[in-house]
Amino acid sequence: MLVVSTCFSQNALKDSMYKRIAIEKNDTEKVRLYIQLGNWLRETDTTESQKCQKAVEAIAVENSNDYFRGQAYLLAGTNNLNKQPLVAIDNYEKALKLFAKYPDDLRSAVSMGTIYINLGLVHNNYADYNSAVDYYLKAEEIYLKHNPRSPDVGVIYSNISITYGTINKHTDALLNSKKGLDFAHRGKDKVYLMNAYYAYGGNLINANLDSSGLVYLDSAKMLATELNNLYYIYSADLMKGLYFFKSKQYEKAKSFYKLCLDFAVKYQSTPDMGNSYLNMAACFIGQKNSQQAAAYLDSAGKYIDLSNPSITKQEYFDNYAKLYSQQGNHVMALAFKDSAALVKDAVYQTDNIKQTEFKRARYNYEAKQKEVEQLEQEKKLQELTLKERRNTVILLVTAMLAIIITSLLAYRNYRQKQKLQQQRINELETEKQLAATEAVLKGEEQERTRLAKDLHDGLGGMLSGIKYSLNIMKGNLIMTPDNAQAFERSMDMLDSSIKEMRRVAHNMMPEALVKFGLDTALKDFCNDINQSSALKVNYQSIGLEDAELDQTTAITIYRIIQELLNNVMKHATAKNVIVQVSKTDNVLSVEVEDDGKGFETTILHQSKGIGWTNIQSRIEFLKGKLDVQSGPGKGTSVHIELNA
Repeated sequence: MLVVSTCFSQNALKDSMYKRIAIEKNDTEKVRLYIQLGNWLRETDTTESQKCQKAVEAIAVENSNDYFRGQAYLLAGTNNLNKQPLVAIDNYEKALKLFAKYPDDLRSAVSMGTIYINLGLVHNNYADYNSAVDYYLKAEEIYLKHNPRSPDVGVIYSNISITYGTINKHTDALLNSKKGLDFAHRGKDKVYLMNAYYAYGGNLINANLDSSGLVYLDSAKMLATELNNLYYIYSADLMKGLYFFKSKQYEKAKSFYKLCLDFAVKYQSTPDMGNSYLNMAACFIGQKNSQQAAAYLDSAGKYIDLSNPSITKQEYFDNYAKLYSQQGNHVMALAFKDSAALVKDAVYQTDNIKQTEFKRARYNYEAKQKEVEQLEQEKKLQELTLKERRNTVILLVTAMLAIIITSLLAYRNYRQKQKLQQQRINELETEKQLAATEAVLKGEEQERTRLAKDLHDGLGGMLSGIKYSLNIMKGNLIMTPDNAQAFERSMDMLDSSIKEMRRVAHNMMPEALVKFGLDTALKDFCNDINQSSALKVNYQSIGLEDAELDQTTAITIYRIIQELLNNVMKHATAKNVIVQVSKTDNVLSVEVEDDGKGFETTILHQSKGIGWTNIQSRIEFLKGKLDVQSGPGKGTSVHIELNA
């Protein structure tokens, strides 16, 4: 009932807005209403939001109004902010050029401030933190000059603080979070005040100042409790635990970390459970209580994602290194220390790669855009030339029949050329979008391959060497039964680490795919699932044994099927699944059908999950077709056709 009521109210409000627009006579007010409606719909109904954008463009053209055109570009940029950031940036930059024509207009200034905030968010997401801060500062300058009481001022300070904190510039983060808190005190918004208290308190602690940060964290938790905001209730206790841990007051730190652990268990938040166990282990290591530290580290390992490089994974290995060092096991301590260093390097390289790929994709996009603009200019020039020729023909039509015939032929040739150029423009637009997608997919697979090789050849060799050395040492040492048991447990942990490392490396880039092709890789993947007993997979292939597929296509198809089977295991509650891959002539077909609980396919149009988005992006990259058939209790069938 709640969902139906909400949808009804949204549709009623949308219909009401369209009625207001229909009877509105003033174009400026019409544009304002279209922008308001477009911003409101962009998260729930992208198609309707784009209609609002087109309507503003039409009004701008009709009135030859650059301000209206700027608003259309602004809405287009915001509509593409999450899905196509390069397109968003292009539209934002066009809007900025138009708004700059009205330097003293409040509406244009506020619009420019909004654009700078969004540009900061895009660059922050792609690890270009310096550019992000520059854009936020431009937005701050505009708002302080034209609209200093706007809530967006607080958003700017919060974003700057978060970005500086990410790159460990804690003094700058503290300064901006203090500005945000002062701004929040001037308003009556409890949610923003809670956020500002937490940000300032946390930055005081991260900047290694005195205990005054605890007071602000208490205020944040008090407001969070009043507002029933679970995130800030948990986060305030976490930051207080961090303060006492950094000041080596381990008992107090444990009391707050225990609150966080209980909170995470209550709400079954797996990442927070892993972090809480890890924080408790760090406190026991600080107290030199190796037995308790080992127990909490073992528990942390059950909830921490060790398959991908992260700060949490690095801290997990660091704590094991400290634990083994306290126990006098310097070989294991050194091994875990080296593992932590490898993870740290991987995290740093991931950020660099992310930033580099973003810059490369933007460069390619801008190059294509310049080519499109050049063709547009040539088209306009040719249209002007055509107009002059038409005038000449009119003046000389009574003079020479031959000139008329020649002019008509020239006109026909020109029209043909114009059509070809328009077709080329459309092709370039398509190539531009595909180039951006290809850059991201290739960058992802290259990074998977590199990390898989580093894990298998580097860390795998190191771990195997350690195991060999320990086996030699075992034969030359006389150990008590307890030490022998501990030694065997360490060897078991080392074996588990080697297996886990090989599993992660295999998932990132299966050797069978590179060496033996797509068919063998898919058979191995389906057999692995069957052996795990998680799902019974019946794999069938037709005409794929001798098929020649380029590596990019093979990897993309493998990732699509891998993601589809992962979705079945996670969501379908299925017992059996059929995977069929067939190749006839130049068409490659993929069919994945399960006997699970099924779902309403309409939810796919609103899905924002990373897995489903990756499947769609890869199919679009290969210029394929996707058809999903499902229903509650009817299982799910996914059919894909690709040109290969």
